[in-house]
Amino acid sequence: MDENTQCKMEGMIPFERKSFRQVINQSWDRCAGYGLTNEDRPRAPQVLLDQMERIFEKHEQTLKIAHSYMKSLSAMTIKKGGILGLSNSEGVILHIEGDSPALRKLGYERGYIHLEKYMGTNAIGTCLHTGKPIIVWEEDHFLQALREWVGFATPIYTGENHLDSVLFAMVPVEKASRASMAIISVGANSIERQLQLLKDKENLLNIQEMMQQTQASIIEASSIISHEVKNSLTNISAYIQLLQLDKSINHFRGERILREISRVNRLLDDFKLLSRHHHESIMTQSLNESLQSVLDIMKPKAELGNVEIIYRPYKENVSIKADRSGLHHVFANLIDNAIQAMENGGILTIECDIEPETNEVAIKFKDTGPGIPADQIDQIFKIFHTTKKNGSGLGLHICQTIIKFYGGKIEVDSVPGQGATFIVKLPMVK
Repeated sequence: MDENTQCKMEGMIPFERKSFRQVINQSWDRCAGYGLTNEDRPRAPQVLLDQMERIFEKHEQTLKIAHSYMKSLSAMTIKKGGILGLSNSEGVILHIEGDSPALRKLGYERGYIHLEKYMGTNAIGTCLHTGKPIIVWEEDHFLQALREWVGFATPIYTGENHLDSVLFAMVPVEKASRASMAIISVGANSIERQLQLLKDKENLLNIQEMMQQTQASIIEASSIISHEVKNSLTNISAYIQLLQLDKSINHFRGERILREISRVNRLLDDFKLLSRHHHESIMTQSLNESLQSVLDIMKPKAELGNVEIIYRPYKENVSIKADRSGLHHVFANLIDNAIQAMENGGILTIECDIEPETNEVAIKFKDTGPGIPADQIDQIFKIFHTTKKNGSGLGLHICQTIIKFYGGKIEVDSVPGQGATFIVKLPMVK
């Protein structure tokens, strides 16, 4: 790593003229190759208006970030008669802080191009050529017209090798100070970091968009495949039933095949539910009404399993934002799991509490079953994890996915031998 690069990384620059002697000499050789002489006047060309509009549009983000920094830097660094400016990677001046009639006559205005072939050795052009910070002292300028000034410039990069712009200053020789130049270098580094953060954010958003598009394609393909498979299974079921009627197949074996087909159908239904966009039909729902409608459906099954359901609604009606069918699925699944867990009967208590500090309602489903083993607690919401003999491992995962769509969460508390409590927390609508 050379001295200039090391200094830029540390937010500093070398200020001694000898530090840039080789760079200046090489620049002078290039200027001579361009056909310039020391007595030539600066001849920076001006960009056409329509081109300038496109350039500004391209560097809109850079200008927006740099503007606030340049306001502060100009107050701290620019003495009377000096300027602070920003150019793009082609040497076009984009913005200037400060005012100097003398420098305006030399072409230091917005829209003028300051490459070496037009301006000789100068802070902007030489910085762009080397890609490194530079100080051009008075006699180091190739053109005599610029030798009453000290120019400083430092590049601003986005990404590893893309030079985005140049922050520069022009100060009368008698007003130049090392401290002000160092502050400009630090400011350029700050602008560079902000641009990189913005670029990283854009990259993350692009990746997220690509992932969403991929997910949408997978969901669409899964839906089509699921539909076709279910159609085939329906046909198979019909043929099995016909074979049973003709006594061409053992009745017991036929029933076993039909049960397996039914299980696969339920699995496909679960996959379809998992891929649904529940947020698309979210609306305000009455929690009490939603729970009561599910209980009306599930009570007969609970009675068959000798399970008593005790429902304790909140004293006031609570409103939440949710998709009605998705919410019903979650409640029905949790109630069904509790009934299955209490193989010899038991009590399922459902109660609602308000948590004012988080503006959430907590719906608790507490059973008197055997509870969940400690080593299973952290696994129960993972896809395809199941403790049931014929379970798909999708039920609780789907419940968690749906509740997350609504901005909520599901928690579980269990002590082996003392039952399990599933707690659904959802934001309330005021």
